[in-house]
Amino acid sequence: MSKYAVIEVGSRQEKVVEGDILEVPKSFSLESMNPILLSPRKGSIVTDKKSLSQCSVDLELIDEKKLKKINIFQYKNKTGNRRRVGYRDEVKVVKVKSISNNKSGEEE
Repeated sequence: MSKYAVIEVGSRQEKVVEGDILEVPKSFSLESMNPILLSPRKGSIVTDKKSLSQCSVDLELIDEKKLKKINIFQYKNKTGNRRRVGYRDEVKVVKVKSISNNKSGEEE
């Protein structure tokens, strides 16, 4: 695994390689994004914001779906108070098309 990038997906960070498939929140924007960290080849890492602003990670939409249902059960003792709620989060399934970087990001 020589070329990878770390991108921000919602409130978490994901380490991605070209061809990876991941689930992102429905509100996530699919336009090309700048990585937080980039490794253009094995053994080198780029963290400089100026260099990273010229790099991009391109994503492709594969599918939109709902996740497995989360069952929520609330219960209060001795009152007969019970409540059941179900929740399914909507997500997009995306594929990393390409991780492109510039020449200055490949300095040794």
